[in-house]
Amino acid sequence: MTKSNLLIALIYEDPATYLNLGYKPSQIAHLEIGAAAEDIATVIVRLGHRVVPIPDIQTLANKLGSGEAAQWDLAVNITEGVHGAAREAHVPAMLEAFSIPHTFSDTATMAICLDKGKTKMVLEHYGIPTPAFAIVNLEKHGNKALTPDVIRALTKTSKYAPRLLDPMSYPLFAKPLAEGSSKGIKQTNVIQNIDELCQAVEELRSSATSAPAILVEKFLAGREFTVGILGTGDDAWVLGVSEMVWEGDKAGVDVDVHFQFTENPKASEDWDALADEMPANREDPLVERACTAALRAWRALRCRDGGRVDIRFDSGSADAVANVLEVNPLVGLKPEWSQLPRIAKHSGMSYETLLEHILRSALKRAPARWRM
Repeated sequence: MTKSNLLIALIYEDPATYLNLGYKPSQIAHLEIGAAAEDIATVIVRLGHRVVPIPDIQTLANKLGSGEAAQWDLAVNITEGVHGAAREAHVPAMLEAFSIPHTFSDTATMAICLDKGKTKMVLEHYGIPTPAFAIVNLEKHGNKALTPDVIRALTKTSKYAPRLLDPMSYPLFAKPLAEGSSKGIKQTNVIQNIDELCQAVEELRSSATSAPAILVEKFLAGREFTVGILGTGDDAWVLGVSEMVWEGDKAGVDVDVHFQFTENPKASEDWDALADEMPANREDPLVERACTAALRAWRALRCRDGGRVDIRFDSGSADAVANVLEVNPLVGLKPEWSQLPRIAKHSGMSYETLLEHILRSALKRAPARWRM
């Protein structure tokens, strides 16, 4: 058990509060993680602590400015942010500026992991396999039509672009550079030629207006896993693993075509009936290989407390290589809905115990008087 009677600020985003503040529905349509706020608060109280609800960033700013936040023992941060390509880093930055200990990753890690291109650059630096990629920088092109020549020009500074855009390199996969929870991901993101690439990037530009660029990467044909992780640094460990089992025949598509996603595909009609999420067998050598790759990525990016790493193998062979698709340091915590709580349940861990592990991990960074 964690030390009891702590004063814990629960910082989340209540869509109704943001609408009352004058935000447009389109500006907050991506806010999903805050849906777990009530469940998290219930567990915090059950563990013997007090909760201060902070439903929006303006309230947080007021609490910090008034000095009230100095009384908090810990902040639980489940905010996704509203503006900018580093929006998930906004609240961690504010908390760090006022020396408030908080759950989950710091400002730098949140900013890097939301940008899939920068994430992959860090992974490559540490020699962790990730699909070859190119970045289509839309900011340099405005709203002009995207033609094959334009795509080649916009990706010319990416070292893999010549190889990726070679006709023999298809299929490819395209997704927004700085979106989470499968935003902008659907069947047409699997690309077979340059014309389909132009179409996919155009559609992503229209649907993911906040994304400054589109990530194009080599499509991988092997098995796909989501690895749930708890802890920080050398203390991080694999909680459990889910495998995405795609049902091509059921979906009316080629059974050999697989799709990639990050958070709960069945929350979107784009993914309805396309896949089943199944508990993976840890005795399977490929599953253990996925776990090893996930932990390496988690530690390389200095992720903290709890999250997920998405892994896909480059082929179906026994010697297939585990590639890191994405690292998710900020994940949904809604019971029965979000992937990390489901992985915990499959692994025999209760929702309350899951949250307690996250709190214990974060409290290790708190001042000595608040630690275990």
